[in-house]
Amino acid sequence: AARFNININSKQQTKRTAAIEELKRLIPPPSPRDLGGEEADDEAYARFLSVSEWDPVKAAPKLNESFQWRKKVRPGQLRPRHCNELCRQYAWVALTSGSSKMMLLEEDNDTNNNNSPNNSRTNNEPLPLDIPHNCPPLQSWKTTRHGLPITYFRCWKWRPDKASSDEMERHMAYHMHHLVRRTRGGVSRVCIIFDMRGFEGWMLPYIHQGVNVLRQHYPGRAGAMCFINVPGYFNTVWKIISPWLDDEIRSKTFFAPKEVDDVDKGIGYLNKMNLKCGPV
Repeated sequence: AARFNININSKQQTKRTAAIEELKRLIPPPSPRDLGGEEADDEAYARFLSVSEWDPVKAAPKLNESFQWRKKVRPGQLRPRHCNELCRQYAWVALTSGSSKMMLLEEDNDTNNNNSPNNSRTNNEPLPLDIPHNCPPLQSWKTTRHGLPITYFRCWKWRPDKASSDEMERHMAYHMHHLVRRTRGGVSRVCIIFDMRGFEGWMLPYIHQGVNVLRQHYPGRAGAMCFINVPGYFNTVWKIISPWLDDEIRSKTFFAPKEVDDVDKGIGYLNKMNLKCGPV
């Protein structure tokens, strides 16, 4: 059975349970094998209903489209080797207990010398593929105080133009599934800290593609989408990006003040908030 927000009353819970059962009748749950290992449980149905006014008829086409997408992309079976161009850029980092100080030491060198995305490191030996599918020994996945697992996006390292559109989609799916896999103990939402140093306008179509994956296939998963180090003109850019999001994601989006200028300060900034981390 799906878990619901503790703030709703028993009558609302009954209606929501009935809506889940009706949506399951309209769109029967595929087997985990068909979805690449993911389970279409009651909470998955509830997440799609939560962005469809709890109307099974409205939610049905969205859920069906996402099931078809999952059958094609199979997020649960993706590994870094399936998106090796983007995984070698180290733009998206799954934070661990040692990563913000140890794994990210090269960050300062890169941004101090040149924060342009054209400054991607190249050498004769390929970098190891990131992110690790399993947590490194003697470390743990880093979370906010609420328990939200954290992925750190470093815009200056991101070169989506070097990858195909299909790889972009696989890479986003891999990271979202990785985030969801790191949730524990009643937490079902995730946190991404976007460090926007190095942002350029040509990135917008690729951002749009990533937003579409989040919005269409991972509703109800946003716990905090936190932007740090945004350029002065980003207010104009946000007017373009904001309509791509739904109300649920917009309500979980935060722009940190200027003094919050690295990932550890970003985590501290979020830790002062009361963030929703559980079910819809």
